Amino acid sequence: MCKKHIFKILLFFCGISFLTVWFLIYHYVHEKNQSVQIAKNHAQQETLQAAQQIDQLLNELSSIAHVIADEISSGHLKREHILNRLKNLLKTTPNLFGIGVAFIPYVNNPQIRQLSPYYVNRKGGRQPKQELLQVFTVPITYFDRSKQSKIITGVVFIDYPLNKIKALMASLKLGRNGYGFILSKKGVFIAHPIDDYVKNYKTIFNLAESYHDHTLWRLGEKAINGESGAINYIDRMTGQSAWIFYQFIPSTHWSMGVVFFNKEVLETTYLRRQLIWICIATIFFLILLSIILFRADKGNNISLWKVVYSSTMILMGGVSYLWYITQTAPFHKEVGSTMIVDQVGLQQFLSTLSDKNSLKKLSLIYVPTGVFIDSIAFLDHNIVNFSGYIWQKYVSNTHDHLSRGFILPEAKTSKIVETYHITQNNTEIIGWHFQARVPHQFDYSKYPFDRRELKLRIAHQDFDKNVILTPDLAAYGVTNPSARSGIKREVVLSGWLVLKSFFNYQHRYENTNLGIEGYLGHRNFSHLHFKILVKRKFLAPFLSNILPLFIATALLFALQMWLGKTTTFIRSLNGLFFGILLAHIRLRGTLRTPEIVYIEYFYLIVYCSLLITTISFFLFEYKVRISYYRKGLILKLLFWPIIVVSSFVITVVVFYV
Repeated sequence: MCKKHIFKILLFFCGISFLTVWFLIYHYVHEKNQSVQIAKNHAQQETLQAAQQIDQLLNELSSIAHVIADEISSGHLKREHILNRLKNLLKTTPNLFGIGVAFIPYVNNPQIRQLSPYYVNRKGGRQPKQELLQVFTVPITYFDRSKQSKIITGVVFIDYPLNKIKALMASLKLGRNGYGFILSKKGVFIAHPIDDYVKNYKTIFNLAESYHDHTLWRLGEKAINGESGAINYIDRMTGQSAWIFYQFIPSTHWSMGVVFFNKEVLETTYLRRQLIWICIATIFFLILLSIILFRADKGNNISLWKVVYSSTMILMGGVSYLWYITQTAPFHKEVGSTMIVDQVGLQQFLSTLSDKNSLKKLSLIYVPTGVFIDSIAFLDHNIVNFSGYIWQKYVSNTHDHLSRGFILPEAKTSKIVETYHITQNNTEIIGWHFQARVPHQFDYSKYPFDRRELKLRIAHQDFDKNVILTPDLAAYGVTNPSARSGIKREVVLSGWLVLKSFFNYQHRYENTNLGIEGYLGHRNFSHLHFKILVKRKFLAPFLSNILPLFIATALLFALQMWLGKTTTFIRSLNGLFFGILLAHIRLRGTLRTPEIVYIEYFYLIVYCSLLITTISFFLFEYKVRISYYRKGLILKLLFWPIIVVSSFVITVVVFYV
């Protein structure tokens, strides 16, 4: 009767655990989809609001242009009064930069239009210095009775500053790397983080053709057709997955696009922890299910051993899954860190940096810099040896007042030798071969599943001239971090696998100006780093540490099964203990770190198992009831569950953070 109740209780808890698993899976999928949807809605809302702002602003300017054109066409505004009328409009319309009226022969060339005597702008001259958009051109007409048709005699044109549209694009909240752009009704870039696209009148179709990107071409067609919507996009150069939202702007027939990279949404610590909880619940359910299937409630030896072996395999599978999660999890992002993987991200970052420093009336100088690493080695537990090439580009007239060269501020020792110095198109290209030993602070707590960020900080040697080094991305064929750009393809790093490489800006604050007045380095200054992400190869530590521990534990289990059948029990335990102790000492000597690493917990578990097995021996010898029952069956059954449950719990605790 009691066994029947136990079976029902097991069924009940098995059903509860099954529902819990499905609830956690549903919650994980729901949270993931909701995060994606929230991010999509946010980006779409940002796009819509920005498009509406532009449309509202330009509608106001359009109505002004039409009013002036109608007044001149109807004869209410005489030519001698045009200039005063335009000046009054400029005073009362804050968003208007310039307005003019051009009569034939000034119609054909927009630049000549600004030479018209009927043109005013906020600079007070007839040739504005900043970049402008001629957003509207409204014809002036009169009715020719003899021809019974309207004849165009001139145009009213309105200028709008491009920097206001750029500021609106920069204000969009699109994560770390997202950005916005605007296309004309012919697909020409009106605004884009890469200024050359705008200055050279590039179209979205030019980009699509150069990258052989059919998705980008299709986006351009939808945009010029006045459609609004969203598409999934994978950047051909960087391999990054993104959403592109596009919104039609009716007043000008432009289209606004917003690129939002979804990797930031999908790779979060919260979602990874949700997977860990799903793993825990699944293991609990499977163990209960095995107890029910093998009818362990009946208490016969075969059923009990089947449950023990199946539960052990399930828990070992759970530990392996947690290892997989931690190996594939994204690296933690440092505060104040900005990854640069393409020209768009670089231009956007530099624009933000320039805006911040313009408020302080500080001018920044940019020097393109490239890195190529041909050798990496770990010389000590915290010293990394880099060797390779660094080059810089200096443009005539722009960099004439700068000295040529760089320093590696964080290197313990460095050797830099100039290897080439050439001039191409008024640009000096200087390359140096370098070798540097750079101290790092590594975290060994998850050994042998630890990963490392190798950093090489580069700075210009002119401290007092506020030089910002910029990645020379054009020198690399592909800038996808996974392509390991800037690293020799055959580079050897024994025991490690190189995952990614990229340029990175890191904000730093120092409490001194090094005695140099105007030095920006002691403020929240952005320093260029070349980063390499690596992870330890698992096979070697597994064979040298985990596998021997597993074999030692299997031998210990064999001794547990031989309780009362061997006279060399204690001597065998002593041999196992000293063997494991020597392996542990060797491991500590290899790592040379004061902290307890993940794999050491397995040694502690084995030590505890040795102690428990020793106690079991004496309990059995003195025929204590719990140890002597069924020839020590309880202690034998508990051996593997105690070890694997301890291993699983420790793995969850270590990898959950």
